[in-house]
Amino acid sequence: MEIEIRKARVEDTGPMAQLMYSSGTDVYDYLYQEHAIAYLQHEFETGKSFAGFNNVTVAVIEGEVVATGCFYDGKAFLQLLAEGAENKQTFFKEQTLQHLYARAKHMGSIMCAPREDELYLSNFGVTPHLRGKGIGRYMLEHQIKKARQDGYAIFSLDVSSNNPKGQALYERMGLSVIEEKTFSDPEAGINPARKMELVL
Repeated sequence: MEIEIRKARVEDTGPMAQLMYSSGTDVYDYLYQEHAIAYLQHEFETGKSFAGFNNVTVAVIEGEVVATGCFYDGKAFLQLLAEGAENKQTFFKEQTLQHLYARAKHMGSIMCAPREDELYLSNFGVTPHLRGKGIGRYMLEHQIKKARQDGYAIFSLDVSSNNPKGQALYERMGLSVIEEKTFSDPEAGINPARKMELVL
């Protein structure tokens, strides 16, 4: 099974939004509610912000995208946030936006800017029927090697406390839990997020 790791392209087909959505269904449902997958597809097509195709890396097998991830550092974080605000303005109606921003104020409790020398992974998803076949590990190993070559000091990600299989994979790859973050809206039903790091 030959796996190609590359930057996403606007013409990529397949369940791009669903793969990214699978990385944090509780968070995306809280933020975007019934619009979650449609909004992620919109953002992918704009090429802007965390889910925009310009900022997404994919794993491809026989021409089919089978995994996604967004890798960014502290230098890109604020720009990606600003682009996300633009995307929301073009997608949502004003009344919906007001409610969305009221919910979004809680995101800072689990989503923090990485350091400039830290490569952070978000929106990491693998096609369900191909999970457990080494695709995610291969993608991470490829990006960690590239991060070392690019001079980063740390590779990091967050894993939900209800994802023990994911955490076990990351631990086998040398990452360690350094912090557990509790979502600031206790009624949101969002699981704590565990920040994991690998010193490169």
